Amino acid sequence: MKKALLTAAIFTMVMGTAACSSKNDTTATTTAAETTTSAAETTTAAETEETEEGEDVEEVSMTGTVTAVNDNILTVKSDDDDSEKDYDLSKAEVSQEFPFAEGDIVEIMYPFETEQDPVPVISLEVLESVLAANTDPSATGTVKEASDTSLTLELEDGESYTIAIANAYIVADNGITTGKEATVTFIGDLDDEPMATKVVMADSYSNSDAERNAFIGKVAQIDEDSIVLESASGEYFTFVSEDLDFSAKKVGDTVRIFYTGTVTGKSITAEEIE
Repeated sequence: MKKALLTAAIFTMVMGTAACSSKNDTTATTTAAETTTSAAETTTAAETEETEEGEDVEEVSMTGTVTAVNDNILTVKSDDDDSEKDYDLSKAEVSQEFPFAEGDIVEIMYPFETEQDPVPVISLEVLESVLAANTDPSATGTVKEASDTSLTLELEDGESYTIAIANAYIVADNGITTGKEATVTFIGDLDDEPMATKVVMADSYSNSDAERNAFIGKVAQIDEDSIVLESASGEYFTFVSEDLDFSAKKVGDTVRIFYTGTVTGKSITAEEIE
């Protein structure tokens, strides 16, 4: 009897060991299979990414005029055939200095023979900007010196420039203050003592007056729909309006005229006269 029990116990132990061995082998086999599958998936993903990155897209260009602006979508009229298409700039490399405006002349690169609408843009360059043509240049820096007729502005690159301000529209809560930042709108070349048309100190950047343009000068001539102002340097600027009454002013008066566009225009549109 004891011999029979011992034999049964030995048999049970052997079967248990075999079962454990079988289970471990199965687990190891499953893990290896999963690892192999994972590696295969990784390799496939890597190959796909490499294919996408290495894929060459044939490009074609067009030049045209912007006829509508809607967020990242520009409607452009082609110079070649006058056709209009919508172009998507959401993934494009864009080269511009001013916001888009109707009338801008642009050059667009896009995929050859694409049938997408709007057309996906690869890159865009603004060749002619309407806003740039109607905006005088400006410079931002620290006021190093200031008088009634000029100021010295030090730019971020360390270069300093003297700018005439006798005819400038000044927007400053505490006046022009040395050691403080200012943005100066001017005409002329910075290297040749340009004339400022507007000086805005940093403490007034949020002031609504900073958005307006004005010129201060001496009246040299008055006509029904225009008035000519002379600057401190002897230059003449003609302001026009069909709505304003210039007759209340006389030659020799010093006046301030608010205007739109650029003061370098042949005729400057006047909005208000003081």
